[in-house]
Amino acid sequence: MSTKSKSVWGIVLKTIVAVATALAGVFGFSSFTGR
Repeated sequence: MSTKSKSVWGIVLKTIVAVATALAGVFGFSSFTGR
């Protein structure tokens, strides 16, 4: 169970990082073109 929950947390962490990176790229790109 410990290893399973650990892998689940790893997936969640990767998902959060991926979403954050995508949002940062979208907002950064829109603000960059906005200027």
